[in-house]
Amino acid sequence: MAQLLFRRGSESLFRIVLQSSATKIGRSAACDIVLGDAEISREHAVLYKIEGHYLLKKLGQSPLTLNGKEIESQSLKEGDEIGLGPWTARFSEGAAEDLAEEATAVTGAGAAVTQAVAKGPKGLWVRELCLQVLEPSKAPRTLPLRAESLSVGASDKNDLVLQDSFVSSRHLKLTCRDGAVRVFDLGSTNGTYVNGVKVREAELEEGQVLKLGQCELRLVGEEKLESAAPKAIERFCGMVGASVEMRELYGLLERVAPTEAGVLILGESGTGKELVARAIHGLSPRARGPLVAINCGAISPELIESELFGHEKGAFTGALRQHDGAFGQAKGGTLFLDEIGELPLELQPKLLRVLENRRYRRVGGDEELNADVRIVAATHRDLAAAVREGRFREDLFFRLFVMPMYLPPLRDRREDLPLLCEQFLREFSTASPKRLGAEAFDKLKQHDYPGNIRELRNVLLRAVILAKGETLKAEDIVFPQEFGGGRGVALETLEEMERRLVLKALTAAAWNKAKAAEALGVAKSTLFAKIKLYDLQEPREGS
Repeated sequence: MAQLLFRRGSESLFRIVLQSSATKIGRSAACDIVLGDAEISREHAVLYKIEGHYLLKKLGQSPLTLNGKEIESQSLKEGDEIGLGPWTARFSEGAAEDLAEEATAVTGAGAAVTQAVAKGPKGLWVRELCLQVLEPSKAPRTLPLRAESLSVGASDKNDLVLQDSFVSSRHLKLTCRDGAVRVFDLGSTNGTYVNGVKVREAELEEGQVLKLGQCELRLVGEEKLESAAPKAIERFCGMVGASVEMRELYGLLERVAPTEAGVLILGESGTGKELVARAIHGLSPRARGPLVAINCGAISPELIESELFGHEKGAFTGALRQHDGAFGQAKGGTLFLDEIGELPLELQPKLLRVLENRRYRRVGGDEELNADVRIVAATHRDLAAAVREGRFREDLFFRLFVMPMYLPPLRDRREDLPLLCEQFLREFSTASPKRLGAEAFDKLKQHDYPGNIRELRNVLLRAVILAKGETLKAEDIVFPQEFGGGRGVALETLEEMERRLVLKALTAAAWNKAKAAEALGVAKSTLFAKIKLYDLQEPREGS
């Protein structure tokens, strides 16, 4: 049976049995064999099985070599060496003894300390052992273990420098050899601890925590996803923006969404975190399942456990029937935990156990249920600071901090303002579409937007409703802090402004709902839902 034996450097890492008529190799999660290296194209190469023979064909821009020579396509024979970036794959048609149908993962050795792990029946992600570093008053960071030896201490001569008065100048050393990571205390003043136990020398396992002074290092295995190349697009899954920050986000979403990796969305309020969560769900294999969103800060502490895990009938006063909870409702889909930083401290250990064991019980129940969900969390809080202040559990933080995505504030991507304004004005369009005048746009450009995109949307919606002409003028652009300055304008909620806009469109269309929906740029079903929501009544003749 034909097979490929993959190596990285001098180490054999895994073997693939070729069972399909076409086997695609590349960086994309859609490939049959996924290699997460920057040198690998999204679709790098494909192996075709044609009448018992194998043909190797180049797909991407990155070089593809066969026995050291670059090729476009060529037939394979026994012992051929295929070069794919830092990887080499040896082709063999010999008997495969004791081979499983899936890849056999073998821990690598040497400087890289990489691992290959199965993803689905055939695909592979390359994983890399890393240190997650948590220091006082600093954002968390991740450091790949790519050297055979790593020194840690307060002196700037170390490979990893920790600014902590309780950390010795040369505190400890980590070695990475033969697939194992060992820690050696270098005679530090305050000692080195592994999961709370003081050690002089120890072998580390994935997930264990090193504590030195006030700093903590966690050994983790992470999917090696390099920064995605910016996509040359302006809109992506409902998001709008052509800035480098947004285009890089689009590329990262395209890479991460098809996986099962947990995602933590970070960003200020109003930056569009829920849109990102919807994009992750919509691009994932779970897209046919439900997307359930729960705001951890909008539910009382007494009810949050029941809202998350559900409850049995009679579990507490008022529990008149069984309730599935968010985990049950999201079965087979995605659970979006918005404002995860507001989750009560006493509930955090229960969520951590569910994330680690994928099992949970309803409140008042004995049956263990399977948590068949993908977790996407979001927060506008500084979770690392919350950990240091004791308001958020460190182990839950690291469990969530698998694939962080940062949404920049609007003030840091002002070049996206024209696109955003165009999008919102088109969304708010009525029978008399509005456009921005030069002075109005200048005023928009000079604002800092503490409320981010949500604030911009509300400002434009308010301007569209109140403007007298087709062109929005500078005086039509009113920011929240300007209210109360003698303008005589009452501050409306978004719902009130939307109600006014819908009513204005219906009146302009003489209550022809099809025309009103077309003028608003929404589906008729959406318009009917708004009419019902706001209890809008068509005026009777003569009234």
